[in-house]
Amino acid sequence: MSSFSTDPPEPDVFEVSVFGPGKGESIVVHLGARRWIVVDSCRDQRSGEVAALQYLCGMGVNPATEVLAVVATHAHDDHFDGIADIVEACPTAVIVTSHALMNREFLALVEAERDIGGITNTASYREYRRIFEIAQKRKDSVTGVRPLCRASENKILLNLPALETIPAVTVTALSPSEHAITRALEGLAKNQLHVMGERTRRSMFDPNEASVALWVSAGKVNTLLGADLLSGPAGCGWGAVLHSFSPSEPATLYKAAHHGSSTSHHEGIWTKLLANEPVVLLAPFRRGNVNLPKESDIEYILARTDKAWTTSPRKPTPHGAFKKQAAKLGTLARNPRDPYGIVGHVRARIPLTGGIWQIDGFAPAAPLTVRT
Repeated sequence: MSSFSTDPPEPDVFEVSVFGPGKGESIVVHLGARRWIVVDSCRDQRSGEVAALQYLCGMGVNPATEVLAVVATHAHDDHFDGIADIVEACPTAVIVTSHALMNREFLALVEAERDIGGITNTASYREYRRIFEIAQKRKDSVTGVRPLCRASENKILLNLPALETIPAVTVTALSPSEHAITRALEGLAKNQLHVMGERTRRSMFDPNEASVALWVSAGKVNTLLGADLLSGPAGCGWGAVLHSFSPSEPATLYKAAHHGSSTSHHEGIWTKLLANEPVVLLAPFRRGNVNLPKESDIEYILARTDKAWTTSPRKPTPHGAFKKQAAKLGTLARNPRDPYGIVGHVRARIPLTGGIWQIDGFAPAAPLTVRT
């Protein structure tokens, strides 16, 4: 069972909590005055619990009234499992998705009223479809407006005024860029032509190129939430962000993009967007033989800060023979100290007036280190 904190932050404290790996990763942010946002979703593979909801409810937070936005950063299953559950539990929240339509999202959008389950059975399709159905039910009866927001570069998603002793807050999307949106639409068109029998080279567009990175500014605190945004290609990713966005003050906390992978490394992030020795939080990725971050990625991060944490120490994914034998043994094969499938939790808190980040890790979370 995952071990999460149950003590809520004070009204004048800013918080970033990262959960993972389980299936996916998720971020929960306290903006002050019991106002929250949730970014992506993560499900504990053993308990089946959605980490963000488990955490919020465990602290006595009411998602129905206190969560202001739910952000789905991009169309990859490892960030999506359970996000429709979060949307359903947060009826007053704005629902944010990337402005760059993906093929599975497009199918869910145009066919939300019909039963087309046989076309695709991917988790992201099912989650998208549920999200759109929920948004349809929540549309304004007079205007017909639905609580949906499309994120794109430099678009303000939330702009909250100051409340007595609580400073104003802005949540800004840094991506996707205009070029990334164009590439996604071109890829969508090519995929549809392929389905209709036209001879065309199918798009190799990576949904990570259109991932929604966020800049959260509250009082004297700036944070950068990197989603799975890649360093490029040209006109996309971090290259595009650095071309279009210049903060007045750097961020002191960075949720590392793409699980800390080298595909998201860009020196401009560290020189233009981040303060010296920032806090870095990440959730690793494990699937088959793919384990992120790699040792070289960890070395890259630790060369730039000594304040890096992971939600779970990186260990190789068990090979197929091991998993088959473990499945036969069932619960007898489970070691309570084995982190596989368990969601770890790293929590960072800081006063909205500024100061030093307080970092707490809840098992199996730990400081990021190079494995020896």
